[in-house]
Parts: sequence; C-alpha cells; structure tokens
Amino acid sequence: MEPLPTIRLLIATIEQFIEGDLIIPDNMKFDSNDPDNILFYIINSGLNFISLKNSEIKDRKNLAFRPDRARLVHVNMLNISSIQIVDSED
Repeated sequence: MEPLPTIRLLIATIEQFIEGDLIIPDNMKFDSNDPDNILFYIINSGLNFISLKNSEIKDRKNLAFRPDRARLVHVNMLNISSIQIVDSED
C-alpha cells in the first residue's frame, strides 16, 4: 500500500484563513491516493472536524498582522466557507 500524500490546505471561515497540513484519520480507506480524491472523501465522510498540523492562522479583517502559528488546529466543518488544496506531496 502506498503512503498517503501530505496535503496542505487553505481553509476559509467567516473570521479566519487557516493554512496547514491535513491530518488524515488512520481508519479511512481511499480508492486512490490522489489529493483531490482524499479531500473529497474527508469532506463527505460525515466528520465534524478537520485537523491540520503546522498551521498558520490569519485574521480575515486584519491581514496585515503577523499570523498566529499552531502545531495542531481542529476546524469545525460547519464553520468552513471554502477549502483549497495549496500544495501536495505525492
């Protein structure tokens, strides 16, 4: 079985932009290791939260301020406006 790629996401909520590496749950199985496929399954799996590591959190109203950094962030799926794959390592 091939190792899963590291997927860097940019998540937009009403108040913040959050960029970080997606933590993929160990119990999830995928048909393909394609980052788009993995993200699709995670979004549609019924999870309540997405977890990101090595994250940068920016306030949408004050982008000029230095972003906060966090080793681990859990983002509630109900608060997400959009998700974008920024980078992935296959």
